[in-house]
Amino acid sequence: MDESLDLILQDNKSVIRFGDGEFDLIRGASIPYQTYDSELANRLKDIILRGQFNNTLVCLPDVFTKPERYQDFTQSFYETSFFPNNESFLKEIGQTGNWYGSTFISRPYIDLVDKSKSAAYFDKLKQLWSGRDLLIVEGALTRSGVENDLFTNTKSIKRIIAPSKNAYQKIDQIEQMIRENAEDRLVLLMLGPTAKVIVDDLQDLDNQLIDLGHIDSEYEWFKMGATYKVKLKNKHTAEFNFDENIEAVHDQTYENEIIGKIE
Repeated sequence: MDESLDLILQDNKSVIRFGDGEFDLIRGASIPYQTYDSELANRLKDIILRGQFNNTLVCLPDVFTKPERYQDFTQSFYETSFFPNNESFLKEIGQTGNWYGSTFISRPYIDLVDKSKSAAYFDKLKQLWSGRDLLIVEGALTRSGVENDLFTNTKSIKRIIAPSKNAYQKIDQIEQMIRENAEDRLVLLMLGPTAKVIVDDLQDLDNQLIDLGHIDSEYEWFKMGATYKVKLKNKHTAEFNFDENIEAVHDQTYENEIIGKIE
């Protein structure tokens, strides 16, 4: 995790992170917020097998060594589900000889047994956007940084709101809106599997594009000192995939940051 983040900070790398949901899609299965799409699955597979490219760090779950670092429920998931379900593709990845970063750059708290370094890690993560202009691209209920201080050290924030489910079906519109508003901003994407393809597609831009996933849920759990994954009342929560009973947010600052919505 630290090594990956240091590399991103040092070289201003763009980032594409793969988790178990992307592996499900590659294997031909749908996930709660993205119906299986063969074109999407092929794009995801190609990006993983290509590995690092240009100045983009491609990341995989950091679960291949030292499983004792993670909580029992996390270890159990990877041992009983992730590894056996993806055995063939993992072998294919291994044969490439590529080096990958850690997907868990955005998950530095809840799954770890030792949480003593999480505060320092979040401080380091915030250096990515310290004093910078942001363009956040997220789902309709993601609300990253709303009602917490995750992004208070930024210079300014603009937001593009995309569909919470099946965003890939709107990828052309999303990419066009990013192009029109990228300026010299750091682009942060919290948009599931679609974010991976967007970072790949927009390589012609000079912007740093970081697929940051569920960073907001992780930060909320860290701030409350949670020891298990607590459902957040007013925004999408990692691993609570059906977005049920989410309360409305009345936050004028957040509303003012939204420059476009794609439905």
